[in-house]
Amino acid sequence: MTNQGNLKSIIEATGVDKHYGSFHALKGVTASFYEGQVTAIIGPSGSGKSTFLRTLNRLETHSAGTIRVDGIELNDDMKNLDAVRREVGMVFQNFNLFSHLTIMNNITLAPIRVRKMSRPDAEAKALQLLERVGLKDQAHKYPVQLSGGQQQRVAIARALAMDPKVLLFDEPTSALDPEMVNEVLAVMKSLAHTGITMLVVTHEMGFAREVADRLIFFDLGVILEDTTPDEFFDNPKHARAQAFLSQVRTA
Repeated sequence: MTNQGNLKSIIEATGVDKHYGSFHALKGVTASFYEGQVTAIIGPSGSGKSTFLRTLNRLETHSAGTIRVDGIELNDDMKNLDAVRREVGMVFQNFNLFSHLTIMNNITLAPIRVRKMSRPDAEAKALQLLERVGLKDQAHKYPVQLSGGQQQRVAIARALAMDPKVLLFDEPTSALDPEMVNEVLAVMKSLAHTGITMLVVTHEMGFAREVADRLIFFDLGVILEDTTPDEFFDNPKHARAQAFLSQVRTA
């Protein structure tokens, strides 16, 4: 693993390609991500940013190149995949909660089955996490009884229940009504710089600028800019990034 200053890399992607038939979604993407770092990944729709994020826990298989998470290569070896997924949490655009399970059971399922945690310990931890996301009183409800913003906060609590080293967020606010976005962003802000490595694909430019340590701009399957948020927003180098920002700022 490489170091950036005194930071140790926890994810290393090298020459990552992804094809969907004749469509070349990712084109030789190379990037390292470091422990405790918060990275915002932005770009136009269809640029490859979500595809890249999903290759990092093999929800999408990459066509070429290598991906290593905490030193473990992601490939067809199920032992490797299981080891990585124990350490990498994912928060999806559409929550992906189990509708037939209570909020409590949604959160405790993986710790009990995968971490072999006792049910009392898992439930105690779930209540702590629900309190952290402001939903302790919702533990025995079902997802359908919660708002979209509440369901997404539950999804974050569920990911945290596995004590992941890395949290991947795939456009976590894009399916929410505008008034619910801030409650989810507030939880994400509270997680930043707590030691968890966060990679966030987002359209929320304010969050990207305020919270991220690093900003990556994707277009047409390649990384065009990889810099600090202030540098990107104040002085974008690439014409495509400049055009993107002009549209975002006037939208």
